[in-house]
Amino acid sequence: MKIGVLTDIHFGSDICDVRRRTIADMLLLRAVHRLNRFIRPDVTLVLGDVVDRGEASDASDRRRVLRAFLDNLKSPWMAIPGNHDGDADAFYKDFPRPGEAVDVAGVRFLPFLDREEPGYNASRTASDIARFAAARSNFAGPIVALQHCCLAPPGLSHDPYNYLNAPEIIAAMRRHGVMLSVSGHNHDGGDPIVDGDVTFVTAPGLCVSPFRFLLITLENGRVAIQREDLAMAPSLGLVDWHVHTPLAYCSENMSMPRALELGQAFGLAGIGFSEHSGHLYYDAEKYWNGTCLRKGIQGADPKENRTAAFFDIARSAAGPFVKMGLEVDADFSGQMVLRPEDRRKTDYLIGAIHDLPGLRDPACPAAKLDEDFLRILDRLLGQGAQILAHPFRLFRRRNRPVPESLFAPTVALLRRHGTAAEINFHANEPNAAFFRQCINEGVKLSFGSDAHNLYEIGDFAPHMRLLREAGHAGDPRDVLLTFDGNKQR
Repeated sequence: MKIGVLTDIHFGSDICDVRRRTIADMLLLRAVHRLNRFIRPDVTLVLGDVVDRGEASDASDRRRVLRAFLDNLKSPWMAIPGNHDGDADAFYKDFPRPGEAVDVAGVRFLPFLDREEPGYNASRTASDIARFAAARSNFAGPIVALQHCCLAPPGLSHDPYNYLNAPEIIAAMRRHGVMLSVSGHNHDGGDPIVDGDVTFVTAPGLCVSPFRFLLITLENGRVAIQREDLAMAPSLGLVDWHVHTPLAYCSENMSMPRALELGQAFGLAGIGFSEHSGHLYYDAEKYWNGTCLRKGIQGADPKENRTAAFFDIARSAAGPFVKMGLEVDADFSGQMVLRPEDRRKTDYLIGAIHDLPGLRDPACPAAKLDEDFLRILDRLLGQGAQILAHPFRLFRRRNRPVPESLFAPTVALLRRHGTAAEINFHANEPNAAFFRQCINEGVKLSFGSDAHNLYEIGDFAPHMRLLREAGHAGDPRDVLLTFDGNKQR
């Protein structure tokens, strides 16, 4: 049984130095996507303080925003209110109300809505304590208690809050064989406490950096805890070189001010905004139907040119935290879809092969595709792209196997042209074996989120895992591309 635990989101509209209320929606969306793609829990628990000021007139609107994100979870989920959520009945107008006992995959979950007491403590009624006995009746599996306020044996916990009648509650838990108690409320979280056969866990708040949540695994009577951080450690000095703007045809919610706010909150050392060049020179229809790649920059209609709008956006975001680049499409000849005068305005270029002439034809021989890929790649890199975007993703997009025979010649071309290979998980599953070859041959790497949605910015936990799989467990800056001014280093 794998249990995802989210708590203390505190979604609000006012700025606070400690609780990041104004980005709470993106924090939750980021957590949901990581749970779905990389963790895949059997159930997800949301343990209260979902919003700040739950009694406010806009609280229901904020709850409904978060409810829409939680509904994207691929696991079943249940939510309980916390002391900031206001009236429980109002809370459960916007969230599904769990039953007194919820069974998931052989584990019984008991959600408690307890009485708040002075000092941000709580107490549990006798009738609710009696639910432990009812839950154990005719049930032999693990029982998990969940509540918002911290619950732990007095004297064993460093939490500043607890239940006024904690000894009575815990005695009942022991009598009826409760395996696990999970709480929120204390934003710092804490180490698990094992007292007899019961494990007590206080999950950290999603609202405070590093924006942490938990994965709890129950297996063979044991409880294992894994912490997941949504922010990267600032000491790593990571830069997201591949962030899109509202001008991308595939932008979902991009905003330059919010992108900068999130990049800094997520521990980045900088952001590189790099819009698709084809999106700036061609209208959406001509871009998506392949005209852009067939005709290249020579076929672009000046009336469709939006580069001026892009560089206006660039000026609005200018600062020491920002670099401005372009994700430059390679046409079918390998020529960059880019005007020289626009190139001179950029700090760097990301070269991208998004399609091949025969890739949409199932009958096209693999050898021809490999030949075209290397031909286009060689010419593209020869024009000075500092980064190669998402190597080989174009094959996955057309449901073709990634040709591993291309790894060695691609690495050789990257090395010859001094171009970095981008680790990119956006709609992509990068291959660790390719990046191992890059590292072994001295080819620099680059981290890119390829963000088309704000929650993706700087989400480099999978990138760091892939680096380790590729054989590099040291300082990532030893293998990552950095820039000194506009020059590759």
